[in-house]
Amino acid sequence: MKCQNITDNNRRCKRTASKIAIVKRTIDEKQQSKLWICDECFNEKMYNDQLFKDHVIQVIELNKNRNELY
Repeated sequence: MKCQNITDNNRRCKRTASKIAIVKRTIDEKQQSKLWICDECFNEKMYNDQLFKDHVIQVIELNKNRNELY
């Protein structure tokens, strides 16, 4: 799955997602959203986006090597 992050110039990131971030929605905080995101975008959002940082509930690391699954 591709990263779903929208960059500063309103384009979607082209990298492959390595995490799923579960975040509270800003309008109705009882609802949650899943964001498939790559490491680079996640680190940038955690460093630069206080609203994102405040609303992250859980981060799920995706398995990078599917050959390890049995």
